[in-house]
Amino acid sequence: STSSNTQHSEANYNDTSAEELVKKHYKLTPSELRHLPSFEDQNIYIAAVEGGEYVLKIINSENSKDPILFEVQTYVMNFLHDNGFPKNTERLIIGLLPLTDCGSGLQKYLMRLLTYLPGIPISKAPLSPRLLYEVGQTAARMDNILREVEHPQLNKLQRDSFTWSLSNVPILEKYIHVLDGDPLQEVVRSVLHQYKTTVSRKYPRFRKCKYIIIS
Repeated sequence: STSSNTQHSEANYNDTSAEELVKKHYKLTPSELRHLPSFEDQNIYIAAVEGGEYVLKIINSENSKDPILFEVQTYVMNFLHDNGFPKNTERLIIGLLPLTDCGSGLQKYLMRLLTYLPGIPISKAPLSPRLLYEVGQTAARMDNILREVEHPQLNKLQRDSFTWSLSNVPILEKYIHVLDGDPLQEVVRSVLHQYKTTVSRKYPRFRKCKYIIIS
């Protein structure tokens, strides 16, 4: 996760280091290891000789400074699972790893091992009205369930500057240059324009989502 004004350092463990982490902390021997797409955390797919598929998630340096946020995210994931959502079950949570230099100076990183949920990312799936409807329906169901969550540190999830918050869509204009030369750029410009002219003015009518749990 990230905020628009915070500098995060992503971990950059190589295959050998990642294999050593898994052996030492989780008592598993990787038979296959590959790096998965990520934003600011490092996600590594692991198939174990002992059986099972996992994702080793090494949290970026900024969020690793806040283990309580880490704990609350885990609590919320468990709450969603208890209410019928599929879950990347945590094998174990490890505290801060020792100071490690992954290319950006000495840093400490939190990590967690999750069971791997096979599937196709929606970005690679053939889009259809039915699929988009189901995505919206699932998001609405999740929102309703999250309204029932209770935890003494739940305010950790109230991050107004969080980039992935829908209320921060306009800041994407700063990154529009990434699509220079791509026909999709005009589509994105159109969406941003509609958001600013149609959605923004309706903010007072919306119920604000209190909690952002993406990591």
